[in-house]
Amino acid sequence: MEEKEKAESSDAPEKKLEVGVPTESVGKKKITKPKAESMASLIEEAGDTLLPYKEGEIVEAKVLSASRNKIWADVSGLSLGYVPEKEITLNSDVKVGDTILAYVILLEDEDGNVVLSLKRADRERYWKDMEERYKTGQPVEITINEANKGGLISEIGGIPGFLPVSQLSPEHYPRVSGGDREEILSRLSKLIGEKIFVKVINCDKNGNKLIFSEKAVDAEKLASKIEKYKVGDIVEGKISGIVDFGMFVKIDPLVEGLVHISEVSWSRVADLNKLYKVGDSVKVMVIAVDEGRLSLSLKKLASDPWTKAAEHYKVGDSVKGEVTKITPFGAFVSLDEEIDGLVHVSELSDRHIVDPGQVVDLGKEYSFKIISIEPDTHRLGLSLKAVGKEAQKEESPEEVEDDKKDKEDKKKPKKSKKIGMVKEEK
Repeated sequence: MEEKEKAESSDAPEKKLEVGVPTESVGKKKITKPKAESMASLIEEAGDTLLPYKEGEIVEAKVLSASRNKIWADVSGLSLGYVPEKEITLNSDVKVGDTILAYVILLEDEDGNVVLSLKRADRERYWKDMEERYKTGQPVEITINEANKGGLISEIGGIPGFLPVSQLSPEHYPRVSGGDREEILSRLSKLIGEKIFVKVINCDKNGNKLIFSEKAVDAEKLASKIEKYKVGDIVEGKISGIVDFGMFVKIDPLVEGLVHISEVSWSRVADLNKLYKVGDSVKVMVIAVDEGRLSLSLKKLASDPWTKAAEHYKVGDSVKGEVTKITPFGAFVSLDEEIDGLVHVSELSDRHIVDPGQVVDLGKEYSFKIISIEPDTHRLGLSLKAVGKEAQKEESPEEVEDDKKDKEDKKKPKKSKKIGMVKEEK
C-alpha cells in the first residue's frame, strides 16, 4: 500500500509551494541557510504564521487532478494535498478547477503532502447544518434510506438520522389494526426513497444522535387551525384509519382527530371494522381540545339510551339477557340493543366462584335480577344468585316438606337384601 501511495505521489502535480531561502551577510561574504527539509521544520521556523489551518479543520482547496482513487488539490495556495480513495465521497463528480471543502487529516505525510478527506468534511458540515437547524427550528428535507419497526432512517455523510413512528405526520403514520409489527414495517418500507420535510428535535454530535420529527413541521400551522375548534362543535370528516382503540377522522388537510372506541356508540362495540371502513364520511362532535389534539365522539350526536333506561328498568325487576362477554371479575349481559349490564362474580352464585365461565356460558340467555341502576355513569348491576333465592321463596309448603323428606331418606342407611332373607327363613 505504501509503495502504491509513493508511486502515485510521484505523478503528483508539481508543488506550488515555494519557500524563500533567507541569506545573511557576514562581512563581504553571503552565507546561505540550508533549505528546510520538511514542512514540519518550516512550521518550526515560521511558527503559526506559515499555514492558516491545522489538523481537524476544513479548508478550501482547488482541484488539480481527479481520478477514482485520488484527488490532488492546491490547498489555500500554500501546499499540495490529496484525498485518498477511502476519503472520497461516493458519487463525487469533482472536476479539475473545482474548489472543494476538505477536512485536514494530516498536515504532512512522508512525502510532505497534506492528507485531506471529503467524507469527513461532509460530516462536519452536516453536523454544523443540523446544529443550526436544531437551534432555529428551520425544516430540512431528508431522503429515507432504511426502515425498521420503530421508524425511518436517513443517512447523510455517514451520520444516521432517525425519524420515529410517533413523529410521523398523519399522512405517513402506519395505522395497523392489532399493532401488527410486521405490517407496520411493510408500510414503513414503502417510504424508502421518499423525500420528507422534517425538523431536528435532538442533535447530539458527541453521542452521534440525530432525531427528526415530521409532524413538528406543521405544528404551528396545526396549532392555529386546532384553536378554531371548540368543545361541542359538530364537524364532518372522513375516516382515515381504524385501529383497535378507535378511529382517526380527518376534518381538514392538516387536522385529524381520534374517536376512541368508547365514543363510537352507546352500546358495546366489539369490532369497528364491521361498522365502518376507511373513507367513510361521518359527522362527529368535538369533546376535547388538548395540546394540539382533538378528541371526537360519534355517540354524543345520538340520544343517550340510558336516560330512558332509568324509566324502563327498576331495581328489583327480573329480566332476561344474553351473556356477551366473560371476564375474571364477572360477565357482561345484553338486555337490549343499547343497554348492557354487569353480573359481578360475587352475584353469580352463593358458592365461591373463581371462573365465571363455570356458571354462565357465552351467548346463552339467563334470567337475572336488577340490583342497581346508575344512568349517569351508564352502569346497571345484575344478580344471578338472587333469582335462585326468589325461586326458593316461591315454592309451596308441600314442596318444601317433600324436599325435606327426600333429604332425610337419603341420609338413612339402606337395608341389605341378604339380611332380610335370613329373617324370613327364621
